[in-house]
Amino acid sequence: MTGPGRSPRLTMEAQKDKRVGVGSSLWGTKEGLWEGEFSTSSSAPALQRLRGTTEVMVELAELEEERAACQDGRARRPWELFQDGALRRQVISLVVLSSAMELCGNDAIYAYASSVFREAGVPQEKVQYAIVGTGCCELLTAFVSCMVIERVGRRVLLVGGYCLMTCWGSVFTVALCLQSSFPWMPYLAMSCIFAFILSFGIGPAGVTGILATELFDQKARPAAYMVCGAIMWTMLFLVGLGFPFLMEGLSHFLYVPFLGVCVCGALYTGFFLPETKGKTFLEISEELHRLNFPGQSQGPTWRGPEVIRSTEL
Repeated sequence: MTGPGRSPRLTMEAQKDKRVGVGSSLWGTKEGLWEGEFSTSSSAPALQRLRGTTEVMVELAELEEERAACQDGRARRPWELFQDGALRRQVISLVVLSSAMELCGNDAIYAYASSVFREAGVPQEKVQYAIVGTGCCELLTAFVSCMVIERVGRRVLLVGGYCLMTCWGSVFTVALCLQSSFPWMPYLAMSCIFAFILSFGIGPAGVTGILATELFDQKARPAAYMVCGAIMWTMLFLVGLGFPFLMEGLSHFLYVPFLGVCVCGALYTGFFLPETKGKTFLEISEELHRLNFPGQSQGPTWRGPEVIRSTEL
């Protein structure tokens, strides 16, 4: 399955958006997500069933803190994200990493799998089995990414994923150039494609889709997802349109432009994207505020109605 709706991405977004969905049930109203009344007694049982544990009061408190911080104001519109200086780092990260995920070359493998494997020297009668192998690789990454994302961290998966993709893409290019010299080179090229997909699925595919949830508050999150989706589909269209010309013009070096995108994605993540693993949204917001306004010593003070916490359900 190709494009922004591929299975690992959906899997990871579903894992992270579970919390968002439960949060919606806490205070969802017709007027807006952050204008309802918080109800611990009605929401705690639902969250307990979702998490499989009764220890959910800390998570409920975090959700209420975010709701209180976003209580004043309306939902952001997509173009307003680009006008707010306090969202500068978040928007740039969303645009850069969403574009990198579609321009890294993984979608080209799916859209033109038969052509890519034939270019790699795989016999025609075995191409169909190679294509099935790509789907199996991506299905495997969906499960692996779910298990490691909370243990390893987002930045590590993104940087490591793009670095591994650069490595496998480079070996793939060498294998294409030497396929006439050694009879086993086509199989090396095919193995590199599988490794490329595995690296993509565990890293960028599993993390990029949840950036809008972790970097934007509830007022800006819907608009952020609209921007993210528009960028992904636009870049996918450009890849689908331009890849045949790359194959014709660059021949064995058709993946060199994609390797450049992978390097840029790894560098941007390593230098400019903060780690969000194990942090509440307000902690992430304070860190992003310091990055957006380096002259200020501390982040914004979030003000909202007093939150009364109780263990009584």
